[in-house]
Amino acid sequence: MSATVEVSTPTDLSFQFHHLHVYVERDSLRPLADYKKLESQLNALASRGSFDPFSGGMRFLPAGALPARVEEGRQIWNQLVDPADRRDEAEYASAGQDFVEQLLVGLGWRVTAEYVGPTTRSVLVTSADPCGVKFCVTCALVGGDDADEPYDHFRRSHVERFLTAHGGRPGIAALGFEVAEEGGVEAILAQYRKRHPALLVWHAGAHAGAPSSDVTTGKRARVDWTLTYTDVRKVQAPAASSAAAAKPAAELELGRMRIGEVFAFYTADGAAADDGTVLRFVERAGTFASSPGFANPEGVLPGLADAAPVFDGTSIPAYSDHWASSVSNVLDREGFLRTLEEALGFTPKVDFNAGVVAAGEARIESTVTGNTSRRLAVSGADALVNQSQVYLPINNALSPVGHVHGFLQEIGQGIQHVASRVDDLKAFIERVNNYRLITGRGFTFLNIPRSYYGRLDAPLLAKHTTCSAVLREAVCAALVTAGLLSTTGILDLEAATERLRAALAGAALPVGLAEERDAKLEEIVATVRLSRYSNLHSLLRDHLQEEEYLQIVRNKILVDIQGSDILYQIFTANILQRRPGDEAPFLEFIQRVCADTRCKAPHEACSKPIRPGCGGFGIRNFLTLFLSIEVSKAMRELADAEEAADAAGCELARRKIELFTEQLDASNPILTDISDAMTSEGECLDQLAISTGSASDKALLRARADEMRAKKEAGNARLQEVSTQYATLMKSLRA
Repeated sequence: MSATVEVSTPTDLSFQFHHLHVYVERDSLRPLADYKKLESQLNALASRGSFDPFSGGMRFLPAGALPARVEEGRQIWNQLVDPADRRDEAEYASAGQDFVEQLLVGLGWRVTAEYVGPTTRSVLVTSADPCGVKFCVTCALVGGDDADEPYDHFRRSHVERFLTAHGGRPGIAALGFEVAEEGGVEAILAQYRKRHPALLVWHAGAHAGAPSSDVTTGKRARVDWTLTYTDVRKVQAPAASSAAAAKPAAELELGRMRIGEVFAFYTADGAAADDGTVLRFVERAGTFASSPGFANPEGVLPGLADAAPVFDGTSIPAYSDHWASSVSNVLDREGFLRTLEEALGFTPKVDFNAGVVAAGEARIESTVTGNTSRRLAVSGADALVNQSQVYLPINNALSPVGHVHGFLQEIGQGIQHVASRVDDLKAFIERVNNYRLITGRGFTFLNIPRSYYGRLDAPLLAKHTTCSAVLREAVCAALVTAGLLSTTGILDLEAATERLRAALAGAALPVGLAEERDAKLEEIVATVRLSRYSNLHSLLRDHLQEEEYLQIVRNKILVDIQGSDILYQIFTANILQRRPGDEAPFLEFIQRVCADTRCKAPHEACSKPIRPGCGGFGIRNFLTLFLSIEVSKAMRELADAEEAADAAGCELARRKIELFTEQLDASNPILTDISDAMTSEGECLDQLAISTGSASDKALLRARADEMRAKKEAGNARLQEVSTQYATLMKSLRA
């Protein structure tokens, strides 16, 4: 083993996302054989046809052919599974799902390892790339004695502590980070002992069984504020001769893994640790740090044993990007930020000012904090898999309403969602949706209002055509009459060009207006088609072709841009949700298209190192997410009111949906201004930091940064005015 490196401050440490530990209800994990049977059925489905976008079997189908292909897949699937296991996709609900099953079916991941102890059982679920996102899912067992549990991280008492702190709700209980430097875990815990001793997790009574004789492997744990697991082999040396006495057995240490844990948060009064979420730091050497692979699951957590995964070729690798937006809904955002800076050296990267993120009366504020990674990606492929830049967005509620407030009230401080990067988000979503349609299992996604992408109205026609005001109104009326346009300006996404022409050309208009229409028909049709994604086009212009824009709209992808960097985002519906309407975590998946990665080939070196977090954190989409969650809640209220024949409740829910949608429409152009200003300010500050120019050159950069900061703050003020306006309107509904 190498000598311990002296680490003077937390900023000297190199962090990396390592694993996520999920705790679920007692005895809720199914037997490993059940999961392996499901995996075999999925592998058989993949071998019988192309039901994923990667083979081209689904993505490039002719228009209208997808339902037939899905039905073909459903028939094959129903032949593969027992009748009792067949599910109707129309009856799918996010509540009550088995999280492990969702990962297997929805993402094509596999159970790659298992642990069965005296008091708990765990499975490790990963994609075909073992270096990517790793979910360890643990449930407590009935019976057994915690004192007999050889691995502290699998103790039943930890599971029960977390569930008790979270009102019995399952959730993401531990965020695992790897520290590259030997001695790094102890350096972190030294900072906590010095500044935040109340947050240290005490591992009293943890132990491991002693190794037996001959050539064996023993995982021994030494107890203090850290746990040290060692891979010790006892080797019996041969005697010098048959008559000589046997030599004592020699012990060889081939690997070591140190684990240290701290509670993430203080209680509301700051007097003690919140018993919920834990930050876990791991430090690996020797056999524990050998090349990653499914035969080395103890490199994730000691005790895990290989479960012989077999992937079907449709698995979607994903890599940790940020945990999460938000990493936590906290009662004291500033206090948590201060703790992370003092103990880990993490510093704020992005602030979403109070009032920027608001939906009706609900308001939150958020800060993205994290380390400063010294590793820079040099290719697009490297940027995808690089998990050394840790980002932790942190939210807190500023109002007694809204989903963040609801999460804190129902569950407490904790992990609301985790975000993972994928290489092709459109293909990812199509794969998830196709497999849910075929099997009735997996994930569904948050519903994003079509108005986010664009709408057709007279102002859009005025911007892109030379039509008179009267003709602009007539165009919209004709399309509404033809059933191609909603009264709120949403165009039928799949409306063919010829059908649009026919609807417009056949509209009865006065002679003069008809002549103007006929002369300008093609520019009108082009603008009508553009309306399906006009908001996106104003951001991305000609970066994408029309079909690429339509794929984004069909798949309900959120888009943001900073400079020339693009961010694509999508959010699943709730996971680990017991009942409909319960607050629960969810997952985010993103694709970052960094300008510096636009090389001739994915693995080709780029012109300069790639900036971590390129494309930002979706300031536009943060508000869209917030509003969409509130819209989804209002839609559930509408469904409940309709079922109860509650006319007043129906009207209230409909009005809420209208107000949230109107607020999003009013906020979008302001968010564009804020995002553009933030990007320009950041670029100026980056240039200023490395500038070797004259004092006057630096003064110009500083002045430009100040100008952009003022523009950003002015945008924040305008957005707060919009938020206040809609908060008043929403409050009046409850009066």
